[in-house]
Amino acid sequence: MHSIEYRYFYQSALDSSIRKASQTLNINSSAIVRQIQKLEDKLQTKLFIRNARGLDLTNEGKLLFDHLAVQNEINQNFLSDLKQNKSSTKGEINISTGETFAVQFLSPIISKFRKKYPDVKIKISSRQPEAIIDNLITNKTDFGISFAKNIPKTLKAVYLCNFPMGVLCSPTHLLANKSEILLEDCLKFPLIFHPGTVTFWNSIQREVGEKLFSINPNLISNSFAFIKNYLIDDNNSLTFFTSVGSVKEIESKKLIFKKINHKLFLNNKVGILVSKKNKLNNYTKDFIEYVITEFENSGNSNNCQ
Repeated sequence: MHSIEYRYFYQSALDSSIRKASQTLNINSSAIVRQIQKLEDKLQTKLFIRNARGLDLTNEGKLLFDHLAVQNEINQNFLSDLKQNKSSTKGEINISTGETFAVQFLSPIISKFRKKYPDVKIKISSRQPEAIIDNLITNKTDFGISFAKNIPKTLKAVYLCNFPMGVLCSPTHLLANKSEILLEDCLKFPLIFHPGTVTFWNSIQREVGEKLFSINPNLISNSFAFIKNYLIDDNNSLTFFTSVGSVKEIESKKLIFKKINHKLFLNNKVGILVSKKNKLNNYTKDFIEYVITEFENSGNSNNCQ
């Protein structure tokens, strides 16, 4: 920052007038005149020539003005860089979730988040439900998105939403046009599982009785993309899967989603899980808010809390 006499000189040179400079700086003209005279005495040179139009710079005055103009630009650039650096938030968010939620929900959220926090790194780990819980307990992840049934006491759900479990199938499948699908109906056909739904199925078997609903999946795949493509081309297989309204293959009717009329399938809570011991920073809280908004816009908002 320049001293007062240099600032008064520079503004007067810009305006070519003491009167205009006083209006710009909101001070008395006499104060500007005194400071310019002080500067001229200090430099032992004349800086302005008065005329009918106002002020003209002397050769020495022009040299000083050009020097101050360069310095002002440097100062402005520095202040801009300093402000940007201070407002920039750097850090990292670690998220553990199933591939389904990563693919269907997180992509648009990350795009919005990056506009506000461009320097925050995001690491997404696709995990099975048990691994998500383990990562949260051991503080390897900041938050998880997973099934929220029977979570340990060291964890809490900051948000819960009901995502009924059902089946995906080809539009030409025998069950595609059936108005009500029972659990027994699904077991008549070969089944394809994603690892996360294997966990869900194991839980269901324990509650309804393994002998009654013993099952041997026809195929298990970590790749949700592979499962979708396989189902589009296959008329006989189904897969257990969460109700995700943003699945493009459902919107385009290349696949059909059917709810299973069973209380254990209809009442399926998915939660945003965090450790009770882990204090979340502001940008992680903001990311979670984006996730909540996406959940609420997914068509399940009446079943969320």
